[in-house]
Amino acid sequence: MAGYFSYFPNVYIAEGVKDDEAFKFRLTKNLFRRLTVRDDLNQYVTLFEAYSIEPGETPSNLANKLYGDTFLDWTILLINDITDVYEQWPKESEHLESYVAEKYAGNVDSIHHWETNEQIMSDGTVFIKQGIEVTESFRSDIPNEGVRTKEESIYPVTNYEYEYFLNEQKRQIQIPTGNVIDLMTDQFEDLMAYEPHAELDETNNKKTPMNSVIRFLNTIGSPTYGSRRTFSRDDRSTATFDNGPTASSVASVGVAGSSISVVSTSSGGTTSSSSSSSSSSSSSSSSSSSSSSSSSSSSSSSGSSSGYGY
Repeated sequence: MAGYFSYFPNVYIAEGVKDDEAFKFRLTKNLFRRLTVRDDLNQYVTLFEAYSIEPGETPSNLANKLYGDTFLDWTILLINDITDVYEQWPKESEHLESYVAEKYAGNVDSIHHWETNEQIMSDGTVFIKQGIEVTESFRSDIPNEGVRTKEESIYPVTNYEYEYFLNEQKRQIQIPTGNVIDLMTDQFEDLMAYEPHAELDETNNKKTPMNSVIRFLNTIGSPTYGSRRTFSRDDRSTATFDNGPTASSVASVGVAGSSISVVSTSSGGTTSSSSSSSSSSSSSSSSSSSSSSSSSSSSSSSGSSSGYGY
């Protein structure tokens, strides 16, 4: 079966260029798209089985053991909301020991916290459960039986014991059944794909046009800098201005898609951005036209023979 990232759609990403280079783009996977499991999925107990990760097992060899395909490891990670296997997957004993030694600067046997001993009343009732985290000053006060000593009330938990307990908790996971695997792979491919949009090309690669605000940036050294408009009036000196990149010279750049979940998808809002940009361009053109008209008016009244900028 195809690997996890093969389901991700493509997007064009702009590369850095020098002033005298044309725009360049690279086609890559859109890693910003992500699926999450439905919150109510844990209600369907028949879809999953409890599993305890054995020492030495990894997501890939566990997927091969359960489903006969190492590339289905993402299904196990997705169901258990594991996004970082280095922190959320149980560590081997050697790795755990080195991790604790580094985290606590070698003080692996120092006391991390205190927990309660189980306290049972004379009639057999459990008054205080074992393993409740408390302060060192805590003492069990049993009704009609008095206060217990420190040794009777609490016990210390070392740094290593604490990290070992957390590591063992990570072994308890849920694994999807075979029918769920088929359903997940089908839905995953459909939900990861882009919805129909004007920014998709014929091969469904995302291509977002450059924002026209670039027209107002410093474009000296750009490919369009040499194509400047020239105006003349009779025999007077000429003056030029740079109107920025033309529409045909502006290439397309990809914008990463938004995260989506199993029950809903989020679409990008590029339409309003383009509309706003067009409005800005129109405003700029009107401003330039007004400036040109003003310069022409002053030229006629002054009668000077020198050139005027537009």
